[in-house]
Amino acid sequence: MYLRISVTDRCNLRCVYCLPEDARFASSRAGDDELMALARWVALAAGVRKIRLTGGEPTLNPRLADHVRHAKTLAPIVGLTTNGVLLGPLLPELRDAGLNRLNISLDALDGDSFRRFARRDGLDRVVAAIRSARRLGFDPVKVNAVAMDGTDYAGLVRFAAWEGVHLRFIELMAIGEARAFQADAYVSAEAMRLRIAAAGIALRERTDRDEPTSRVWSIDGHDPATCSVGFITTVSQPFCATCDRLRLSSQGKLFTCLMDNAGNDLLELLRSGDHDGLVARVRRAVANKAPPAEFVRHEVMASIGG
Repeated sequence: MYLRISVTDRCNLRCVYCLPEDARFASSRAGDDELMALARWVALAAGVRKIRLTGGEPTLNPRLADHVRHAKTLAPIVGLTTNGVLLGPLLPELRDAGLNRLNISLDALDGDSFRRFARRDGLDRVVAAIRSARRLGFDPVKVNAVAMDGTDYAGLVRFAAWEGVHLRFIELMAIGEARAFQADAYVSAEAMRLRIAAAGIALRERTDRDEPTSRVWSIDGHDPATCSVGFITTVSQPFCATCDRLRLSSQGKLFTCLMDNAGNDLLELLRSGDHDGLVARVRRAVANKAPPAEFVRHEVMASIGG
C-alpha cells in the first residue's frame, strides 16, 4: 500500500481550486508525535511500502524533517508534495533525512498567471526550488500542474524539457472550492494533448513507463529519462480499480479514497491505548476500500492532503 500523510492542513497559498481566499485553519487535532505513531500503526496494519508527506503545505510544519526521518523507518520510498514556495532552504536537510522523491506544484510560468491561480506571489521561489532540487541530486523531480482552461500547456512542457523535470498534468476534480467551477474549467487529458500538439510539440506515448495513476509520454527530441509528460486522468479515466492509496490526515483520520467525506478516526484509539482496535480498524478500512459512489468531495483538498 501507498500511504499519504498530511502533516498539516495549513497552507501559505490560496489556490482557486483548493482553498477559499479567507481560509482559516484550526490547530491540528493530532500532534506530530501522535501522527508519527499513527503512521507506524497504519504501515504495520496495511503493509505500506511507500509514503508521501503532504499538506496543506508540508513545509509549514517545523518538524517536517523529523517526519521524513520517521517515514524512512517505515518504508523504503519517501516522497514529498509541496508548492515549493518555502522549499529551497529546506532541501539539504530533507535530503539528508532520507527524502527520495519530490513533487513540486507549478500551475503557471508568469507572475500574473501564478497570482491568478495561487492568489499569492511566489513564482520565482518555486522555480528556484525546482532548480535547487535538481542541483542537489533529487531524481526524479516531478512538477504537478492542475489543468484548467487558462493553463499554458505548451509552455509548461517546454519548461519541463528545458529544466529536465517530469511534468504531470492533473485533471481538475470536483473537490472543495473547485466544485463551483469544475464543469466549466475542466480540460481532459486528450484535449491537453491536442493543445500541446497544436503548439508544435510532439509527444510519444511510453507504454513501458505508465505509472499507477498516469499515462506517461516522452517529449520528442529529449531524453525520456530526463524529462517526460504525464496525464493523471482522475476524471476521464479513473484508476479506482488499481488504486492502492491510503491517506492519513493531520486530524488523525484515515481515508481510503480521495472522495471519502467521512474517514476512519484513529486518534481516539491511539490515545486510549487500544492498539489492537486501531490495527483492526485500519485492516477493515483497507478490506472495504472501494470506488466512490460519486466523484465529489465536499471538504477542501487541504483537509486530506491530495
